[in-house]
Amino acid sequence: MADDSVEPLGDFEVWLLRRVAQAVEAAEVSADLLLELQAVIEATRGVPQDEGEAAAIRQMAELVRISETGAAKALAAIDAGRPEVRQRLLRRIVEAWLQDHQDAYRQRRPPQGG
Repeated sequence: MADDSVEPLGDFEVWLLRRVAQAVEAAEVSADLLLELQAVIEATRGVPQDEGEAAAIRQMAELVRISETGAAKALAAIDAGRPEVRQRLLRRIVEAWLQDHQDAYRQRRPPQGG
């Protein structure tokens, strides 16, 4: 994907793991979510960029319930934007994903976006 000069991927991963850990500590989500997230991050470390992008497109399509073509266009637009805008958008997407997990945890149902 595009240049991550404002927030390298590693920094984003640290923020993401810290944010989910905060939700676990607040008993807003299951500790299993943090373990699953850590496993996914670790599993994707050796994945070629094109495979990672394809997985991101599928996940975004599922999360926001749009076609993979629409998700690919959205991710391309996010990538083409200014790094600080991209950072805010990614964090908002994560917060929406986490909110779905929090709601599901409270209601003891599977989350919408996986």
